[in-house]
Amino acid sequence: MMNEEVKSALHRGIGFLTEQQSSEGGFEGQLSSSTFPTCAYAWVSLAQDRLPDEGLVDWLIEHQNPDGTWGLDAANQPNREATLFAQLILEQVWQRKPGPQLAGVLARIPGYPLNLALIKLSYAAFGDFDWNKLTLPKYLLPMVALMKGLLTKFPFLQSFLKPPTHLLPPVDLFNTPTFEKLFIAEQHTLVPVFILIELNTTRRPEMIASLVSWLIEHKLSDNSWFRVNYITALSVLALIELQKHITNSQIAVNPAIERAYSEEIQTLIEGGIAWLQSTRNPDGGCREALNLNIWDTALSVLTLTDIGNGDMNHNIQRAGRWFIDNQNPDGGWAFSAMGGSGNLPSDADDTALATLALLRSKATDGAEAINRGLDWLTAHQSPDGSCSTYLPGQGDVGCVSITTHAIEAWCETTGMETEIDRACQWLEDEISKEGYWSDLWLAKRTYGTACAIIGLIKAGKTTSPAIARGVRWLELAQNSDGGWGEDMFGKPTDSTVEQTGWCTYALLLADHGSSAARRGLEFLLNRQRPDGSWEASCVGIYWEIIGGYADPIYAAVFPLLALNQHLKKAK
Repeated sequence: MMNEEVKSALHRGIGFLTEQQSSEGGFEGQLSSSTFPTCAYAWVSLAQDRLPDEGLVDWLIEHQNPDGTWGLDAANQPNREATLFAQLILEQVWQRKPGPQLAGVLARIPGYPLNLALIKLSYAAFGDFDWNKLTLPKYLLPMVALMKGLLTKFPFLQSFLKPPTHLLPPVDLFNTPTFEKLFIAEQHTLVPVFILIELNTTRRPEMIASLVSWLIEHKLSDNSWFRVNYITALSVLALIELQKHITNSQIAVNPAIERAYSEEIQTLIEGGIAWLQSTRNPDGGCREALNLNIWDTALSVLTLTDIGNGDMNHNIQRAGRWFIDNQNPDGGWAFSAMGGSGNLPSDADDTALATLALLRSKATDGAEAINRGLDWLTAHQSPDGSCSTYLPGQGDVGCVSITTHAIEAWCETTGMETEIDRACQWLEDEISKEGYWSDLWLAKRTYGTACAIIGLIKAGKTTSPAIARGVRWLELAQNSDGGWGEDMFGKPTDSTVEQTGWCTYALLLADHGSSAARRGLEFLLNRQRPDGSWEASCVGIYWEIIGGYADPIYAAVFPLLALNQHLKKAK
């Protein structure tokens, strides 16, 4: 009886998934709105002495929790930093346009002390915090360099040597080798922050010129910075502040910084604001990333090829052509397609999954793109066998899911046994004493553990004791309703279809007769909507201080993979 139910659910789910394919061939799920990007865009308007769009304000009002707080993301779990950011924006709106509704919203907000440095920065921008108290003293720069060096050389120290979050590094970090070793997103965040701090403290012309030059050089062709809302908003805010200081003659203009004071600045501001508008969702809020269409497309193709329905070959081939068209010149893929311009840096996760999707799809004319993808991936494997998001050792650490995706890609070709064995050894060494793996990019222990089990099994390491330990941990982590749920910090939550999908799939790979997997399948069947979709939950992690996101593609592909695995083994 279950087989028939699964076949029906699979058919309806495939129908929903293929409807998400664009005319160009890619798949893209609209990411959910969240507090930080919504507040960041509103801050840009306020910095220009304009009221934010009413939709932004309405979104913030509508997403206040009953206890007066805001959550980081769609899960809406009370969060101090999100609450302080929303409070600041709404207080600024109320000062310019008071009204009883806003007064009531503000009156319900609990009192929190300022702690996170990036929130202090936003308060400083409105005169509510001292700019001079935002950063560590300059004389501690050697300590910052030492800490970064230790974390690069010994990643296991991450849990012991966490950098302070209540203070930012000194601006002078920019002119040091340590800055070049920071994670790429950290660099893109710190440069506009340093500009804002420098303009409001020491105002050194040469430092401002260097920072602004870096910012201009790193603008993408679509007028964003890193295709991320918060980073783009900070960059626009830095340029707006620069304009104000020039207009008020607070900075001496000299030839060394002439470029920073050109008309180009206004063009950059206008382009950045237009891009921020593109992150608006129909609900009025903003999403953090514009899209994750490389990942969405790869996951969709891998699901469709796994199901193996010949009727979907046209969809698969169109997606394969889309991948080829959007490969970066270096052979990798970025998290968001930009027409193959290479304007956004390649990363290992998207490169691994795009390469794997092309291998599985047997895409026409895909051989060259596959070889270039494999070359990129192999070149970016760390000496310890793991794969990190961007550059091993450059503020980056090995990631369980990315390493697993690389293993899967290498397993689809020949001659990669050395790379596979090294990656599997790293996975086996990375398991916690409790029996789980923790991941960087999706929530969290369930994803890491499911991915590690999948990678080891597909690499033929079926006798690895780590698999049995991971399976046992998943069984113990299962909720009473048959599903799995966990937030971005690893705390148990209500079950989600995404987490239930990837846990069930991993358990079925390990043991088709798993009773825990059967309960997971029942959970998925009971929660499918009539149109074939499932409700998306906030399982995607962008950044722990900004929150995660829900993606309808995730809520389709992971359940479908689990359902199809059940049918494959039942034949």
